[in-house]
Amino acid sequence: MVLSRNQFFLLLFILVVVPFLANKIIWLANSRQTSGRMWYTGHGNLGSALGISTYAVIRYRVGRDSLYFNNNVNLDIKPGEIVPVRYKKNNPSDAVVDDFVSIWVETLVYALFPILILLVLFLMPERFDPIIPKRSKILLGKKPFIQIIKCQNSTSNRTSRI
Repeated sequence: MVLSRNQFFLLLFILVVVPFLANKIIWLANSRQTSGRMWYTGHGNLGSALGISTYAVIRYRVGRDSLYFNNNVNLDIKPGEIVPVRYKKNNPSDAVVDDFVSIWVETLVYALFPILILLVLFLMPERFDPIIPKRSKILLGKKPFIQIIKCQNSTSNRTSRI
């Protein structure tokens, strides 16, 4: 299969981002919502370089059990305040505050590094001799699995194998 440079990077982007998003979407599909109460503010030591971290300790009920969790994001909530909680149906101790930041920030941070690498590779100017130059074609599926067909100008082609 022959792909243009843009198609190839779109395919790489999908292959990199989809696992992060799919994992979180599956978690959301297998979760339930309840309400909890901010019990107290916990403090952890991240080391002398980063200082002390603070997080909300949330208490919530599942059936007759009371469970606690440390929220992964420092939200501006006060002790005793009611907050929405989302937890996994088959593992109620896997819970977060049910808001966009608490649910998605971890996933976005983990996906950001590979996305930045792809973005740098895609936006690399020609003067730096990029791995995949503009106007090149990528041949997938033959030996070698990925073959870059570089177009120097409209009359000559040079092939590179990865």
